[in-house]
Amino acid sequence: MTQTGKCDTCRQRKVKCDEEKPKCGACRKKNRSCLYSYGKASAFVMQDPNQLTKHGKSKVAAVIHTLDQDEEDSSSSASTPSDLQVTTERAAENGQGFFQTLAPSSKRRIGASRKAIAYQRRKLELYLQYLQEESAITALKPSSSETTLISRYIAMLGSETAAKQPLSILGTWIQSIPSRIGANTMMDLAVEFFVNSHDVYWDDTYSKRSVAQASKEKALKSLQLIVFNTQDKPTYEVLLATKMHYAAEALLGIDSMMHAIHAFGLAELLKTGATVANVDDEHFWNLIDNTYIDDVNEAMLAGRNSVYDNDFYLSSTYPPPLSSDSIVLSAFQRASMAIMHVFVQCPRLNILVRRAITHPEDTAALVDAVTLAESLWQLNLADQVSPLLKETTTISPTAPFDSLADILTDSLDFDSVQSMILCTRFWMLTDILGGLVDTLYRYFPTETGLSLLPDRYVMHRLEVEAAICIAKSIPFSVSISQSLPLVPLRLHTPLQISIGPWYRTIRRLTSVRSANPGLEPEILSEIARTIAEAERMKGAIIAYCNRIHEQWDVSIVSEKPLLEALNTMAGEQIPDWLPVRVRFEAEDGNMVMKLDYENKSRSYQENFNIGDHPPKRVRDRDFEVWRQEVEDHNDSNVYELPDRSTGMRTIGDCIEEVYSDPTFRSPRSAADYIHGTGRNLCSTSGWWPANETTETVSSVLLDSTHKASAFSKHPRQLRIGTPDTGEAPLEHIDRHPCLASSFWPQTLNKSTALPGHTPKNVCLSPAWASSNYMPTTFDDRQQNVSLSPSWTSSEFTTPSSKCPSSL
Repeated sequence: MTQTGKCDTCRQRKVKCDEEKPKCGACRKKNRSCLYSYGKASAFVMQDPNQLTKHGKSKVAAVIHTLDQDEEDSSSSASTPSDLQVTTERAAENGQGFFQTLAPSSKRRIGASRKAIAYQRRKLELYLQYLQEESAITALKPSSSETTLISRYIAMLGSETAAKQPLSILGTWIQSIPSRIGANTMMDLAVEFFVNSHDVYWDDTYSKRSVAQASKEKALKSLQLIVFNTQDKPTYEVLLATKMHYAAEALLGIDSMMHAIHAFGLAELLKTGATVANVDDEHFWNLIDNTYIDDVNEAMLAGRNSVYDNDFYLSSTYPPPLSSDSIVLSAFQRASMAIMHVFVQCPRLNILVRRAITHPEDTAALVDAVTLAESLWQLNLADQVSPLLKETTTISPTAPFDSLADILTDSLDFDSVQSMILCTRFWMLTDILGGLVDTLYRYFPTETGLSLLPDRYVMHRLEVEAAICIAKSIPFSVSISQSLPLVPLRLHTPLQISIGPWYRTIRRLTSVRSANPGLEPEILSEIARTIAEAERMKGAIIAYCNRIHEQWDVSIVSEKPLLEALNTMAGEQIPDWLPVRVRFEAEDGNMVMKLDYENKSRSYQENFNIGDHPPKRVRDRDFEVWRQEVEDHNDSNVYELPDRSTGMRTIGDCIEEVYSDPTFRSPRSAADYIHGTGRNLCSTSGWWPANETTETVSSVLLDSTHKASAFSKHPRQLRIGTPDTGEAPLEHIDRHPCLASSFWPQTLNKSTALPGHTPKNVCLSPAWASSNYMPTTFDDRQQNVSLSPSWTSSEFTTPSSKCPSSL
């Protein structure tokens, strides 16, 4: 007969059990666990009697509730007197003592709940699933060199979307590179150099820099060979490879100036545009759009035309009428075309304005300058760009500078990095045109006032508004990948040019106040307030630009040379005491830096072998003659060259002083040494005078990564005198000579105009796929002379003034 009271262990062993609790004698003797679960209900089953069949089976599933009482029973059977609590109590009838009802105290159940166990099991399953997926990915990792390179390139781009990708400052083409890897060895080597340079930027160790240097040598040799074999017709792949070399050198260090060599090469390759083969219809125009601007800024400082200022690019970018139904353009395409069409002509306008100032007796020079300015203004650039601004910009309540919160109360957000670049380029162009128009009004107020150009004060208001918009773009640029601050670097040039409106405001109002001391107190107070605000804005922008310089390990810029350069971009004078051109050339296996100086009567050259320590200095045989002429103040045939220091000092003197310093032990390249001298090399090639406050802080102007170095092959012939101004003497204006290198295979200039021909690359601009497009040949002196009524009068013979207006 089955004994129902046995413990589970004795029942399983089929032995006698004394049924003692909480442990039977046998379990206590062997120190085993002892449970009594046999015969107890383990589940509660609920069935509806009306849902049973005639055989007693349920027609529907029974509801079962599991009874989990093992722990409770065990806990109850194991209760000790100390584990009991009084539930009821009453006195005894005889008055002696009392009766108590005891019950086991409630205890927290031992062990995890079913819900917790299920949660832990789920976590384990997810972890195992993750391990399986990771194992599958590892099994699929690329094994060939091409697929490995693709993987590294994609990892370099990171997880950012294309709209917020900091590397998109180079163009949308960066997204197309993975699909091109493996098809062209030259491209593969350029991509590898680009990726290795990016690794160096993140972790600049000796081993990684050595790997990047080795990949650079292989990539550069391959690129040189391809360029040499395709001199007549460069391919789109060559352009991409050159752009990647440019970006890679910038990541390795913009202070070395090596990126400028590739910027020059890229401009040379893109001169004609129509001869590029194998173009990518989707990205080719965007590549040009993110390249030409660097050459334009460089050209304005160097006193030359832009290499993109030719019939092909002018006809390809002339914007169709806003009401045109035959050519459908997106807001981005329309704005991009219109901005480029005007921007590439600004260096030419800069030269014409300067010539009109230095040749006041030449009526044709003034006509040319005003007519070109009119033709650019008549394009109604603001209307062309307005749809883009409406679609891509929003207002954010964040102020760019806490110290300027009373002036800049909010900021601007953009839908993408490309939109920010194009919008700030439009505002920068407005500031450049504002400076050129202001110069015309200062020197030729009557003739300019009769033209179709806007009123001087209207233009001033427009350029100030543009400068404010550029400043409001700072928060967005900073928000894009702060660990790779390429977007603020791209905004650097518009920011520096936006200083021009504030500087011109201060100059104009200071002149008004000095010339009119009897103005009413309210007016003088308003003038003082406006000047103070302009001073604050100018100082804040300069300080922010210098923070960008420090972030990229480039020497900061002082205020005076920066303002002189802005005057140069506005068509003012260029002093002769700066070198007209700076070049890097390979001679006998060594890199040589060549400085070309030019005086009114002659020129000379200084050479430095930057591979030597100190650099070997080789002067041109005419150097002493040229220098003597500079110091000869009695020679009426030679202009006196202004100099900031005692005696005539060239950049070579500064370099020799740096190298002769016994405490100087830095292993950095010669370009870095020059950054620390009084006259400074910046961007692609700028030479700036000594800092006003200290000789140890040198001056750098404009974006050190984004300056192209295309230059004319001949020194400029323009001779600049000093106009007899009616206001305070103008500052000397610095210029920005250009950089070249024989690392680039020198090709013939193929950028001859293409009058009367439709652009060969219709993909350059999507607008010209229409058969209705008619090519245009631009000759502003002949075609647009009728734009201004001031030039149709037979009474007009000479400019009314050689001096700038006092206002």
